[in-house]
Amino acid sequence: MNSAHAKTTARRLPPLNMLRAFEAAARLESVTLAAQELHVTQSAVSHQIKALETWLGVPLVQRSGRGLGLTAEGAAYLPGLRSAFDQMASATARVQRPLRGKTLSVNSMASLSAQWLIPQLAGFCAEVPGVDVQLATTLSATGFDPAAYDVSIRCFTDSELAALRQRAPWRDVVLGAFLPNTLTPVCSPQVLAAQPPLADPADVLSRTLLHSRSTPMVWQDWLALAGLAAQQPRHLVTFDHAHLAVQAAVQGMGIALGNPLQLREELASGLLHTPFPALTLCDRTNYWIMAPQATHNPHAVAFCAWLERHGSLQAF
Repeated sequence: MNSAHAKTTARRLPPLNMLRAFEAAARLESVTLAAQELHVTQSAVSHQIKALETWLGVPLVQRSGRGLGLTAEGAAYLPGLRSAFDQMASATARVQRPLRGKTLSVNSMASLSAQWLIPQLAGFCAEVPGVDVQLATTLSATGFDPAAYDVSIRCFTDSELAALRQRAPWRDVVLGAFLPNTLTPVCSPQVLAAQPPLADPADVLSRTLLHSRSTPMVWQDWLALAGLAAQQPRHLVTFDHAHLAVQAAVQGMGIALGNPLQLREELASGLLHTPFPALTLCDRTNYWIMAPQATHNPHAVAFCAWLERHGSLQAF
């Protein structure tokens, strides 16, 4: 085929929306997550995948309950589509970059953002001036696409992280640990001084414990660490986020579990105290997660290096 003929030969391709729906659902192994990424309904994603199967004349996915698996044809189709979309994304970013300037998209959990990242962020902006940081917070620790942002920040146990690395969206990300998630009881001076005194870990059971839906098991874990696994607190107040529970502790409402590494200013100023600093949970670590396409973004690389410098134990 000569070059002139090649230029005039039309490519026979399915509609782009069909391809995007299948690629996202197959990559994320979930119709629900694909719908979130594409900002459409789950039924729209399912409809586009069925339409693509009809267009191709072969089944691509196997549906069983809430799960989504690939047929042999679907598994063979996905790598080529993913590579093509990655190339299109890279080409688009190269064209957009001069227009967008220096941008860095970051996604983090709400409590870490409120207690640690936002107070520290001015330091990064001073080190790397001119960067347009776009910070988004989210509730889900695992139900998100790590390629949707340049850098995401999440907190995991070793076993949780090992399981995530087996999932398709996580296999190509780059990540690093930067801040231990140590948790110990924190309370205001008024609560600390109230009677009866907080002389023994069991004394917390007579006070109001401040709890969060985002970390539902941490008080049970801490009570087990203190040898009080079979005991029940007198009163619980529950908040949506852990940082709201800590803020309520500052106001004297009760005792929360907080990370002393994230609450240095509150502890140094006397707004909060740690009555039992030796009893500290530390089974989770915060990680930065860099999307595959962000590895060539110098601002993303600089941000992750900054996280490691300012979130290491040596920085405290």
